[in-house]
Amino acid sequence: MAQYLFTYGTLRMNADHPMAGKLAENAKLVGLGYMRNTRLYRVDWYPALVHSSHVDDVVIGDVLALEHPDFLKELDEYENIGVGQPPFEYRRELVEVILEHSGKKINCWVYFYNWSLPQNAEWLESGDFLNP
Repeated sequence: MAQYLFTYGTLRMNADHPMAGKLAENAKLVGLGYMRNTRLYRVDWYPALVHSSHVDDVVIGDVLALEHPDFLKELDEYENIGVGQPPFEYRRELVEVILEHSGKKINCWVYFYNWSLPQNAEWLESGDFLNP
């Protein structure tokens, strides 16, 4: 059974980051998707995804089918899960994502920000890290 990943920041297909390139080599793009009840913040050069109580808060990203499910372990390392002392900066959850082209709902792994947002975190109202 395929495992899917929702990327919203430095791992997106058009992001200029070495890990995004490595992910592209290990996954197939399904299409653009979005998550409701979520907000995206810029906390530095990278984003933070958090849950929201507002259904109109939407985050846009890429849905990818992982060709090698064990690649999630490498992504966990990139997101610093299990590095240092808990709580770790990110946590991985399985959530429902809506595919933009079809409206189909699909369960995807996604990385949520796990710390309190810094005071200077900038809310990206567009919900799109690549097009704020």
